[in-house]
Amino acid sequence: MMVIVGHGIVPQRFEPKQMLAFTCFSYVPVLIAILICRKLLDRASFKSLGLEAHRGWQKHLFVGFLGGFAMTAVASFTCLVVGGAHGLNISAVSFKSLLFYSVCLCFQSGMEELTMRGYILQNLLTRYRETGCIIATSVLFSALHIANFFTLPTLPVSVAIVAMLNITLFGSLMALASIRTKMLWTAIGLHWGWNFSTGFIFGSPVSGLKFDESLLSVKWAYESLLSGGAFGLEGSIIVTILLCLAIACLSRVSFEAPVAWWESIREAYERKTQAQLDSGIIPNEVERDEHTI
Repeated sequence: MMVIVGHGIVPQRFEPKQMLAFTCFSYVPVLIAILICRKLLDRASFKSLGLEAHRGWQKHLFVGFLGGFAMTAVASFTCLVVGGAHGLNISAVSFKSLLFYSVCLCFQSGMEELTMRGYILQNLLTRYRETGCIIATSVLFSALHIANFFTLPTLPVSVAIVAMLNITLFGSLMALASIRTKMLWTAIGLHWGWNFSTGFIFGSPVSGLKFDESLLSVKWAYESLLSGGAFGLEGSIIVTILLCLAIACLSRVSFEAPVAWWESIREAYERKTQAQLDSGIIPNEVERDEHTI
């Protein structure tokens, strides 16, 4: 059982090499598993998960990154205004650190999106409606962050609850971005922009992990719901408000995106007769519809 009470919180620190090793060893096997499952079980191309490179993917990645940065900037400066943080100063950082964190966090964010909003969400969308799929994957995404709380055994319960809620909302926002644009690049950019700007630019812990260097030196209140405590901005009620507003806005936005592979499969599945469904014979629609993607 994990107890989350107490005071005197200090954010967990880690060495860059440790972070890189953890990222590589954690996600490389996942990538291999997705490639195998996509080829042998789904019988579909890897790119059809939303990684097509011929539909302005750079623009979507860049826009997503700017969105993540903008949310972090608004949350951080709001914290400074309302007292969740103070003492803003510019610090000197090395180019090597900038390059390391940029590449490492891009890879980490991309792999999480490929797993959650790529393989899992899109396969669920072939059989179920959007709302249920978004909720299910967002709750799962939040649950996967529970291990981060073990590095902060004295984190206040209030901050932990808000953090879990915010991660769920963030997962919903990235799922909406992926579904609306029919590609993963926007969600990857949003995730990457948030993590990079939160940790490396504004110096807030990222899910409880404090970077060794940051462009801006900010003194965060580590026991405040305004700043998110030692868990970082993901535990801030300011971010809760921003995420709700972003989800509401994105829900109303429509994009001129092509039909996604999961939509074609779901339509074919819904056209099946009851006798076909009861027979237990389900042809591989992914392989059949792959030529139409």
